[in-house]
Amino acid sequence: MAAEILAPLISPRDAQGRLDLDGLQANVQRLAPAVDGFLVLGSSGEYVYLTEEEKIASVRGVLAASAGRKVFVQVGAETTEASAHLAERAMQLGAAALLGVTPHYYTPQLKGRALVQYYRTIGAIGPTYLYHIPSYTGMTLELSDVLQIAAVPGVVGMKDSSANLGLMCEVLAARPEGFTYYVGSGGALLAAVSQGARGTIAALANLLPAAMRDAVTLLEAGRIAEAAVAQAPLARLNGLVTRRYGIPGLKYAAGRLGFAAGDPVPPLLPVTADAAKEIDGALAACAARAAG
Repeated sequence: MAAEILAPLISPRDAQGRLDLDGLQANVQRLAPAVDGFLVLGSSGEYVYLTEEEKIASVRGVLAASAGRKVFVQVGAETTEASAHLAERAMQLGAAALLGVTPHYYTPQLKGRALVQYYRTIGAIGPTYLYHIPSYTGMTLELSDVLQIAAVPGVVGMKDSSANLGLMCEVLAARPEGFTYYVGSGGALLAAVSQGARGTIAALANLLPAAMRDAVTLLEAGRIAEAAVAQAPLARLNGLVTRRYGIPGLKYAAGRLGFAAGDPVPPLLPVTADAAKEIDGALAACAARAAG
């Protein structure tokens, strides 16, 4: 079975800073031929800065433009009630599955039973993926935590954006049958697929999903050295638009490639001229690889 590539969509803004729903749909339509699906309201979509109305409008817009591709919706919030409310709306609108980021403000008290009950509630509403992104939440899960949540009815997999290759290998080796693992870092795509991951839900898929597909196809064909060469410039770009410059870098790169993007939501600031130059260089290297 070929690895899947899903794009965790950005939330474009117009010149006045308003959510650009037309631009969001245009991005979906452009990406659709190269991806297997979409994630709405993820970290790449600045979900923490969206109003409830904007969240629902985004889900509606993506579902309408998705051309039959599956659509996952990230519904996690700091309270179980808020997460459940958004999960119910998402499933009513036609989402294929839900993601639930770990609630994290009261981190010391959110391991064990509290986290299990949180996922039990969401899992009862629709098929649910655990969303692990400790770089943003500060909540780091161990293998035992993942397996405890994986046993909850309705929890069908995880999106792991921890960049912890050791944890990835442990989860893939110990996961229960039917538990689907998506790696959340485009730079770890080949490593994850080689260990049995279903695919990726990664920010990089907003930019160059066809190039990601080419690298994975080479790996799946056993052409490992060629796959590594194809992945190298993508890994560099991925690092810049995630770990190094984050959402401002991702939106800048998307705009440079002609996608609707706009500025990040304040207090985030647009990238500096030096950062823009660095991202431009990484984009140029990817273009040269694709052309050569």
